[in-house]
Amino acid sequence: MHAIRFHLRAPDRPDRPAPHPPSPEAVRDGLTRGLPAGARIEHTRILVGPDAVDGVAFVLADGLLAAEAALTAACATATGPTGPLPGWLVHHCALDTLLALGLHELPACP
Repeated sequence: MHAIRFHLRAPDRPDRPAPHPPSPEAVRDGLTRGLPAGARIEHTRILVGPDAVDGVAFVLADGLLAAEAALTAACATATGPTGPLPGWLVHHCALDTLLALGLHELPACP
């Protein structure tokens, strides 16, 4: 399982208000639909704001680069004309380096 961070932004259109963002569940469903065969989202953390979506997806794939490529494809599908965020821009979609290298200290369970 590989942690991939993503950041999506609403298109900058001064003549129109930003489109209403979907729920975190709708974003996850859109990402899941866009995954290529052989990849699967195990877990996500998604924050939706008025003009941005930030998240991390834990992707099961053959390897780290395959997971990153799979989520990049899923983000492209989610922001495409038939996705939950049509016209939005993918500003970032890449592995979480600290988690990948084991350098991020996760909170301890009580």
